[in-house]
Amino acid sequence: MLLLSILLIVAPLIYLNGSKAHFYSFIVAYLTSSLILIASFKSYKSMVDKRLEYASADEFDDRDSIDKLEDPYNLYNEDEIIEDENLTTKELIKREKMLLKQNRRSIKSFLKDSSRAFSFLRLGAYAIFIFGFFYLLKSNLLSLPFYLATIIVPNIIVVVYLQIVKK
Repeated sequence: MLLLSILLIVAPLIYLNGSKAHFYSFIVAYLTSSLILIASFKSYKSMVDKRLEYASADEFDDRDSIDKLEDPYNLYNEDEIIEDENLTTKELIKREKMLLKQNRRSIKSFLKDSSRAFSFLRLGAYAIFIFGFFYLLKSNLLSLPFYLATIIVPNIIVVVYLQIVKK
């Protein structure tokens, strides 16, 4: 709603004060960029909802960022303390390999996550974005600096809004 209200305020001002190319560049860039943002938010929301629906409590990694960087495969888990002194080197290597295999994502889970990341809604939004750009270019209505600057505007609006709501 905020994105639409800003469009309704700014578009008439550009129409009255700018050129025809500025106006059409603004409209196409703003609408397609907003559409991409909305599609991305919906896609990520559905991806998180699906993961929450099918995931168990054991799947979530509640380690902090430093632990994830230092031990990405969670080999040194403090919860599972095993006496290493009694194990031979070969047994230690086998155990570490087994832990690596347990923490590795399967191809099936990768494909399931990537299929959600590349949703039809997002791909459609990007297609409209590309077609809008080429339409403006072909009709000689493209003001490239204005177009590129306008693409950023919805992103800035959403970030500022989220920061305000967060406080």
